[in-house]
Amino acid sequence: MPHSPGRPGPSIARRFARLALGAALSCCGLALVPHPAHAQATSVDSTATLLWTAPGDDGMSGRATRYEMRYRNVAIASGDTASWWSAAVVASGMPSPSAAGATDSVQVRGLDPTRTWYFVIRTSDEVPNWSNFSNVAIRPPYIDVIPPGKVSDLQLAAAGITSGGGLLPASIKQLQTPNR
Repeated sequence: MPHSPGRPGPSIARRFARLALGAALSCCGLALVPHPAHAQATSVDSTATLLWTAPGDDGMSGRATRYEMRYRNVAIASGDTASWWSAAVVASGMPSPSAAGATDSVQVRGLDPTRTWYFVIRTSDEVPNWSNFSNVAIRPPYIDVIPPGKVSDLQLAAAGITSGGGLLPASIKQLQTPNR
């Protein structure tokens, strides 16, 4: 019997991909929502790169048929991943699954860099049977704490002192008013 993206399929209910943001990750786990992966923004332009290990069509063998990733700026409350999933945005540009064990990735663009973002992925086979929800990958707000570099080559272009009709460069000492 086919299953919708909101419900796990019985034949693959225990398999899921582990997600990470901006870093390689381990293969598959069994917990519904293990400890969150740490996030890393790819740039200040509101883009997050997510990586995961491709599961197979049947467990870790073969090739799955489809991925569906969703994301929100609201955390999953009380372990209610199904409600969270229903309200989340579907990520566009998902790749076709690679062979089991390979690393797949996608870039999610247009994220508000001042918000925390939560990502979850599911995998489907050809029936389609849907996997359980992956772990939650979390991208914290991007906070720029590095100040701009200092200007170290400030100089006076021309002091306005004339000699023979042209401007002469002058140092700061030459422009100071003499003591009276």
